[in-house]
Amino acid sequence: MRNIKKTILVTGGSRGIGLAITKELLKKKNLIYLNYKSNTLQLSKFLKTNKSQIIPLKANLSLKKEVFRLVKKVLNDNNFPDVIINNAGIAPSAPVSFTSSKWVEQWDKTIDVNLKAPALICKSFIEQKINMKINKKLRIINISSRAAFRGETKDFIPYAASKGGLISLTKTIAKSFGKEGILSFSIAPGFVKTEMADEFINKYSLNHAMEGIVLDRLTEPKDVAPVVSFIASGKLDHATGSTIDINGGSYLR
Repeated sequence: MRNIKKTILVTGGSRGIGLAITKELLKKKNLIYLNYKSNTLQLSKFLKTNKSQIIPLKANLSLKKEVFRLVKKVLNDNNFPDVIINNAGIAPSAPVSFTSSKWVEQWDKTIDVNLKAPALICKSFIEQKINMKINKKLRIINISSRAAFRGETKDFIPYAASKGGLISLTKTIAKSFGKEGILSFSIAPGFVKTEMADEFINKYSLNHAMEGIVLDRLTEPKDVAPVVSFIASGKLDHATGSTIDINGGSYLR
């Protein structure tokens, strides 16, 4: 692991946006703690190919005990991260026609992964940095969504609410801990062509997914990854607390 530039934690790094971010950061000779929920043959090959730069962390972020286990593993390695990228997210459908108990179940599951887990991860590392007087900057990048600003369709109320909370988390961290060398940023993608999005497209159609996009294709993970890498480099520090929109012009604010 010689010549490693930065130590970076990426949650939900096994596919989609998270995998694209991981690949982009590997090019910069960073050490990646890569969190994933379940393994696949493709992921196993990727981890093996990049074993000198990746430390895999299997954890289900809907479970608080596994979130804490992930944090403990990184801290026990005595390898405090330079960058945390809270990318893991879910978007289960939760129409109001669901029974109250089923709707609450989807609400809790979505909030646990999309908001509570990032908050716990941020809290743990911020606390450690301050208590141990760690003398290096900590940059936090939260992958939110345009849904945080424009709202979402009626079946995805929990998703939109969770992403709105993530924006507020980002701003509050930036406002509260800048003097301690802690910076936070949000990325707000629109519809991104990922495996998770494919489920939506299969249900609602590609035309529905493209609605409002002013460019000739859906946003792809490769469009998001370089922006995250640029923030991680430290060249955008004076934009701490801000959100960068990557949505193909589908929502302008």
